Parts: sequence; C-alpha cells; structure tokens
Amino acid sequence: MYLKNTLKLAFVNSSNIWKILLYRILCLLCVLGLTTVVAWPIISVLIKDNFFVNLQKSFENMLFNLNFESLFVTVDNVFKNFAQIISNHGYVAYALLCFIFDVILISFLEQYSSLAVHQSVGGYMSSLTKYGFTNSYVSNFGKATLLALARLVSTLVLNILIWVGLYFMASILYQKVGVLAIILTFFIAILFTSLKYTIIGCWEPAYLIHNEKVFPSFKMGVTVIWRKFFKILSSYLILTLLIFILNIFAFTFTAGVGLLITMPLSTLMFVILEEVVYRELLGMRYYVDSDHIITPKKLEQQDSFAKVKDII
Repeated sequence: MYLKNTLKLAFVNSSNIWKILLYRILCLLCVLGLTTVVAWPIISVLIKDNFFVNLQKSFENMLFNLNFESLFVTVDNVFKNFAQIISNHGYVAYALLCFIFDVILISFLEQYSSLAVHQSVGGYMSSLTKYGFTNSYVSNFGKATLLALARLVSTLVLNILIWVGLYFMASILYQKVGVLAIILTFFIAILFTSLKYTIIGCWEPAYLIHNEKVFPSFKMGVTVIWRKFFKILSSYLILTLLIFILNIFAFTFTAGVGLLITMPLSTLMFVILEEVVYRELLGMRYYVDSDHIITPKKLEQQDSFAKVKDII
C-alpha cells in the first residue's frame, strides 16, 4: 500500500523532478566554485600530477566496459591515486578540512530543497494545494537551517562513518574474494540506507505537519514507526533496491545522462514515501490524486484492533 500510493503521488507530483534538477545544477556550480577557491592549492597539485587527465581516461574506460566490478575498481583506483598525490605533497589534513567543508555545505543545501519538496508534496496530499518550490524554499529557510544543524550533529557523522567503512570493507575483501565483496557491500549498503530512512523518515513530515521544534519532531517520528517497523522497513528496502537498479541502468545505457532524471526522481520518491508512511501511521486522510482520497484507520482504531487480535 505504501509503495502503491507513493507511485501514484510521484506521477501527479512529477513537476518537482525538474525543480530538483535545476536546483541541484545551481548547487553544483556553487559548490564547485567555492571548492575551487578554498582548495586551489590541492587542485593545482592534482593538475600538475595529471590527476584529472587520468580521471577522464578512467571514466571513458568505465563507460565502455561497464559492470559492477569495473565500476568499483575504477573508483578504488581513483581514490587511491588521489590519496597518494595529496599524501606526497603533505596536503592530507588540508584535504580533510576541504572535504568536511563540502559535506557540510552540501548537507545544508540538500536540506533546504528537501523541506521545500516535503511542503509541496504534503500540501497536495492534504488539500490538493500546490506550493511553489521557491516560495516553500524561502518560507522554510529558517526551519530547514535548524533541521540541517540537528542532522549535522545527529546523523551526518554516522553516515560518513558508514559509507567510508563500507568502502574500506569492500576494498579489503576484494583482494580476497573478488566480486563477491562488491555484491556483499552492495546489499549491506541497501540495508543500512533502508534502516536509516525507516528510523528518521518521519522526522521531516512531523516537523512540518505539527510545527514542532526539531528534536520533539524527531521523537514524534521515531515513536510512530515502531507500530509497523518491519512493514515500513520492507517498503524502504524495495524502494532503495529499485532506485539503485534504475540509476545503474540510467548510467549504463545513457552514458550517465539519464542520471539527470533518475537522481531527482529518486529524491522525490523517498520524500513521498516518508509523507505517505507518516500519514498512514497517524491515520491522516490524504489525496493520491484529485479523485481519490485515502482514509487510513485512526491510531485508536489501530490499537483497538491490535488488542482484539491479541485476545482472539
């Protein structure tokens, strides 16, 4: 039911794909510009050591010989080459600071757009109201900043540790078991991603719907998910797997161009699923299109039904 309604809402809210795409292109230009200024000493060293020339060749080779193994090997070689160059020139600490700067900047920019899309989708689900992306972005800027700060101290470090840990696990195991290490890492990454969305996915809907402060909203979101934890987790597992496959196909058959559509679509799908799950758990009515309203059971009805089942 969660995924079925998510797909319906994704169709009627598909205009958000182009808004997310345009926003991310602008953000990419902003991040690249600031990174070039901040990290110019590192960039000049990379240019001198032909890092970008080798990066272009690796990318071209990967496109013509694309499979999971070649993709991982290419990324692994690029990362090791980058690490060796900055290590040889004594820029490890500086590169780490630049990386932290970029991660924080990107996380804030993504949070601003995420809350705007949440309000756009939530407005349609509640009353068929279509909020403009720019208006939602500006009106929720302060709320999004507070939420981004909260996520920075609560989940961002954990996310970095998980992804870096998965990379090193795959890199070490690849030397011993080959492509099986990549497959294992792939499934673990999907599991961790699904768990993360299951636990914190209701945070933003609760934050906007109830207009509470950041951490009380987090508590409200986490409290309700335990009612149907495994059902929600299975929905996120399926969606994460499908999105991963979709992006891989888009990258493979369009030389990466298709990612311009599939990446914003992926973001939109997760936003919609978060809104659907939260409304379903609270028993809130919502539109899936102009002709159909979903009316989930209220919390009291769900609890009463659960008690009756236990008695029977």
